[in-house]
Amino acid sequence: MSVITIMLVLKHGRRGVFFFRSALIFGMAAIALLLGARTELLADGVERPFRLAFTSSMFTEVNENDARAAMKVWFMTVAQEQGITVDPDPNIHRTVEDLIRFARGNPVDGLGVTTPEYLALSREISFDLFATGSTEGRITEEYLLLVRKDRGFDRLDQLAGRTLGVVDNPRMSLALIWLDTVLLEAKLKRSSDFFRQVTLDRKVSQAVLPVFFGKIEACLVTKDCFEVMSELNPQLKQQLRILNASPPLVPAGFFFLKDSKSASRTRILDAITRLGDTPAGRQIIELAQAEKIDGYEIHCLDKSLELLNRHRRLLRNQ
Repeated sequence: MSVITIMLVLKHGRRGVFFFRSALIFGMAAIALLLGARTELLADGVERPFRLAFTSSMFTEVNENDARAAMKVWFMTVAQEQGITVDPDPNIHRTVEDLIRFARGNPVDGLGVTTPEYLALSREISFDLFATGSTEGRITEEYLLLVRKDRGFDRLDQLAGRTLGVVDNPRMSLALIWLDTVLLEAKLKRSSDFFRQVTLDRKVSQAVLPVFFGKIEACLVTKDCFEVMSELNPQLKQQLRILNASPPLVPAGFFFLKDSKSASRTRILDAITRLGDTPAGRQIIELAQAEKIDGYEIHCLDKSLELLNRHRRLLRNQ
């Protein structure tokens, strides 16, 4: 484990660095995937550096300056080891609009964003491939709306005017959108109006434990995180019940621009499947806490984009 990772574990907890690792992994994987690919030269014959850009929503659990510094170290280390030219600045932007302005004025090779941000970007920029880590063959998240079993909540409408705790990180990017959609389709109000209060929590425990101890009525978390917490505290599953669950959704990814040269694309796809063949590639997989990292066609996002479009239509018809 690297010194940077150890420091983050001490500061945020092992689960707390997972989402930082996920964002970092997109950048590291993109560099590794391009190894051996045909380089692009500028007019003066100088190789154009491979450039990555992110939105700050990919770094909700760590200080952005810490994330930028850590990513820069990794980018330059991998680039030096593999002999490729990389822009060392991670290019982190506050909003999608800022990222679009940057991409218009600067050559960019890949963008690390959440799926809702991707939908906005896709109206301005064409993509045809994204990369992300998978575990047990899954690249998706499922969201759970949890309540205490003994509070008598059997239907969604019974939570009107109550308090909802929501975990705030990139893997939860579609959680409130999914819940809003469920509420609106049931002829109820969207979350911000339906609940008396919606609190955003950085740690899963800050959302789940208040429900467990009866301080708030409901929380919204990922299934994987709830399973991890339940392994540590089996009483959670004994006392909490799932009031509603989402379908599997893809919350974020590292998206490749469509204008990549076709010759390079073949080399990238090949490199993706061979990340485990090199020490750098194995480190990437280890840091991602994934079994493997693969490239996927954009159509893998269809169900997630379908949800986003349905949500938008429902809001428009309110």
